[in-house]
Amino acid sequence: MTAQIIDGKAIAEQVRTEIVAEVEKLAARGVKPGVATILVGDDGGAQFYRGQIEKNTGTVGFAYFNHTLPAGASQAAVLELIAELNADPAVHGILALMPMAGEIDQNAVFNAIAPVKDLDCVNPANIGHVLLGDFLFAPATPSACIEILDREGVELQGLDVTIVNHSNIVGKPAALLCLNRNASVHVVHVFSKDVPAACRAADVLICAAPVQNLIKKDMVKPGAIVVDVTTIRIEGKQVGSLEFDGVCEVASKVTPVPGGVGPVTNVILLKNALAACKAQTGAA
Repeated sequence: MTAQIIDGKAIAEQVRTEIVAEVEKLAARGVKPGVATILVGDDGGAQFYRGQIEKNTGTVGFAYFNHTLPAGASQAAVLELIAELNADPAVHGILALMPMAGEIDQNAVFNAIAPVKDLDCVNPANIGHVLLGDFLFAPATPSACIEILDREGVELQGLDVTIVNHSNIVGKPAALLCLNRNASVHVVHVFSKDVPAACRAADVLICAAPVQNLIKKDMVKPGAIVVDVTTIRIEGKQVGSLEFDGVCEVASKVTPVPGGVGPVTNVILLKNALAACKAQTGAA
């Protein structure tokens, strides 16, 4: 068996085209989705992410608002800015870029963002809605995994799903999203007794462990769908967590790194912002 390589870039462009069409409909009603970022200090990774958000919002016609505070900014100043953005009708989505310089409590920042504007789903209220299955939108990376499976025609109901990761931003919400689709979910991590056995049992294997070549050919069920969320930079190149060529000999579908989950995650943030805009304006 030779796996089909899932084209995340193509899926992302499909989603982006659909978003642009929705933005045009909103424009006819005088509504324009707006996204704001908050950056404290000059962390290189956060600055790069901010630039990507500005670029991506521009491709779909969103308004973009950049707010940068100096490294010495107080937590009170950050919370005051969030309160202003929560109250601003032109801002439908807020992204607090981490890490923030100085002694700023990350949880205090996350809790301050209005749930309906919380595009990263970092406010605990939004994770609660994901748990209950009545969410407006869900965390972008796990949602990207589901988007890919949907676009590939994978019906999760009744399937066995193994997730290699139990983080708050990927593994746990991914498990909830799969459970909401009536899959049977097994979450494994560094403390699990037999990760290979759990992987071999999976119809759908989602790996977000930051270990190169962690998932090998003999850990994959024949015909399984394998989604690689991991992005590691090795010698200037992006690599994932799969022993890719070997896994492709066994699986039916595989996402590559780069070009798999990453591009879809970027547009899911835009999709979340669109949903937030509609919810706040009453536009359909």
